[in-house]
Amino acid sequence: MCGADCAKVSGVRTSRQRLLLSTFAVAVVLLTGTACATSATSAAIVGDVSIAEQTVFERTSQVSDQFGQTGGTLTVEQLAYVNRVLTTDAIRSALLASAARDQGVVVTDGQVNAAMVNTATGGTGSRSDPQTYRDQLLLEGLLSAHGAEALSFTNVTVTVDGARTSSYDEAVAARTAIRGVPTGGSLPTLGSAAEPLQRTTVDLSTAQNQLLDGVLTAHPGDVLINRSADGQYYVIRIVDRSEEPAQLSATAILGAQDLAVQRQVGAVVLLQRYAEQVGVSVNPRMGRWDPVSLQVVASDIAS
Repeated sequence: MCGADCAKVSGVRTSRQRLLLSTFAVAVVLLTGTACATSATSAAIVGDVSIAEQTVFERTSQVSDQFGQTGGTLTVEQLAYVNRVLTTDAIRSALLASAARDQGVVVTDGQVNAAMVNTATGGTGSRSDPQTYRDQLLLEGLLSAHGAEALSFTNVTVTVDGARTSSYDEAVAARTAIRGVPTGGSLPTLGSAAEPLQRTTVDLSTAQNQLLDGVLTAHPGDVLINRSADGQYYVIRIVDRSEEPAQLSATAILGAQDLAVQRQVGAVVLLQRYAEQVGVSVNPRMGRWDPVSLQVVASDIAS
């Protein structure tokens, strides 16, 4: 499990671990933001902040339009996934803002602008919307206030294996074959259309949960089909899953070489208990809220 120094968070992983994790990646363009709304139709409610459903749908439409410019079309399942990702981002943004107010952490517009300029002139970062930078600075400020203090959270560890295919029909066939063997048993012979994926273990400190849609919240025996940005389909079998208390220092999180990992792990460690305290609810049309991985997941992730 993840100790106070947590080498995995600080970026120390073997090439094999990185390769195995990357085979399960499901990439998508993200647009982040939180909106306060008085509309009766909300995507989610965080404490007394309502995230308008229309705000999420408009951003999903932007993502779809960007994808369309490359000649592609998002499926209904992919659009639903983008809705979940954007709702997750908006919830976390609201939680960060609320926690920062409670703890007296302030980020000014000038700091946000400076961070954006730094990225444009060669700094790290991949997204250009101001809210992303504001959230990152709030996260860093909240973590810095804890220093080397050990922060307690609930860690999820999941063991997975499965197969990779080039078409959805092949993925469905592979899923059917995999479901036909006992949970935890060896993968069946899948034929030339499916490439078996070696068994590996992921947890909240080693993977961005948005790249593992539904995996961290699934249960042993579940078999998911996720589509990657390159058009490949990943049939992911959950072999084992556990939740255990863990501790991680803010210093270790801030030392992560990958900012995406820093954002993911930092949000989970800082906000798990805070989210429970202020309360988070999600419109069933968007999915369901997982309070451990702090993400919106499909209501029926094993389908």
